[in-house]
Amino acid sequence: MADRFPWTLLGLLGVAVATIALGASYQMVDLTLLVVGWVTVGLVSLSTAAVLAGALLIGLRVRKRRRAREEGERWLELETERPQPSGFELPRDGWIPLLQSDWELEAPADVSLDVEERLGKRFERLIAHRRGERAGLRRRFRVRDAFRLAGLGLRDEDSLKLRILPHKGKLTRLPVLTSFAGGEDWPHPMGVAEGDRTELRRYAPGDPARFIHWKVFARTKKLVVRMPERALTRARRTVAYLVSGSADEASAGAARVAIESVSLGEEWSFGADGHPDPTSSMGEALDAIVRSAATPFADGAAHLEPFLRRAEKRGPASLVVFVPAEPGPWLERTVAALRPRAGRVRIVVGVDGLAVSKSRSALRRLFTEAAPLDASDAAALDEVLAALAPLRAEVLVLDRKSGRVLSEAHRRAARGAKGEEKKPKKAEAA
Repeated sequence: MADRFPWTLLGLLGVAVATIALGASYQMVDLTLLVVGWVTVGLVSLSTAAVLAGALLIGLRVRKRRRAREEGERWLELETERPQPSGFELPRDGWIPLLQSDWELEAPADVSLDVEERLGKRFERLIAHRRGERAGLRRRFRVRDAFRLAGLGLRDEDSLKLRILPHKGKLTRLPVLTSFAGGEDWPHPMGVAEGDRTELRRYAPGDPARFIHWKVFARTKKLVVRMPERALTRARRTVAYLVSGSADEASAGAARVAIESVSLGEEWSFGADGHPDPTSSMGEALDAIVRSAATPFADGAAHLEPFLRRAEKRGPASLVVFVPAEPGPWLERTVAALRPRAGRVRIVVGVDGLAVSKSRSALRRLFTEAAPLDASDAAALDEVLAALAPLRAEVLVLDRKSGRVLSEAHRRAARGAKGEEKKPKKAEAA
């Protein structure tokens, strides 16, 4: 209703003041009140006329552009936190006295806009804050005068569809994520019992007779059978999966870099929450990353176990799982799915820097740089790493802002734990 009514509260107060002043001036024959009344009336009238003219011009321009863009389906590809021109523009209206106008996005809620003025025109740039697909935009135009006495609001529905990818930051290239898988090439205690039958154990009822080591029986009079040794082989395929959850944007960006580079090797397949079918196409894999944002946080990693079983039917593979930097319902499902595959999986956690621990002293906080508002929570990351530790998996913590692999020393420095680890020892000694 406020958008449709031409006067603001200040404008209504001006109209009331003008009415009272004019009424009193004619009764009291006071020229001062007469001037005040008519000046106020003129100012409110001029502001109202400027706002009505500006709203009419903007409405006509928006309607003209709406007719021009109704033909065909239009898509715009964005990267999160990266301004991208949308193609929408309006001329400046500075030639109308007292007039001011701007606009904002009402929908989608996780996309904002920035207006860039250039060559007498205003160009719209969209800034997305989370990956995904968005169908349509709703703009709200605000037209008002310089004194805020009058104002109107207009709305515009745009059928432009957005495809939003996670930005890569400085992760231009990842470490090679291929590794070993169960096989028979290299003996290894963390491998699968699929190697040559060189291990020996005592015979048990039900063991096949063809595996009995008869030479040992002839020498020791004890029945022993040959057992396959634990071994690994170089995985020629890489199977990767993206788990959705809170604070998963940096991990999604790392997954995008891994797909677009050669980090997953030559033969790979990819899946994500919301897209559990393995795919080896780069376009389909990027679509899976985009659409994984629509998965509710409560359903994170719900399809991880079926995905791994389906992918492993094709033979040995290196397993790579991209997980969020904060715990959630996905954590328990991920640990349960990866526990039978412990020792032959790599886990990648993406972060956007680490927030400085609040337990630092006031003096240390004074002389250290404060963490940005969008930095990942160091305490939440520690909780995730602690839950993943029993898997005996190699965990890579990748910082999307710096492009580095964060070691334990980096994480300890972010937590400010150097001075905190010594205090308990002193307390125990006391």
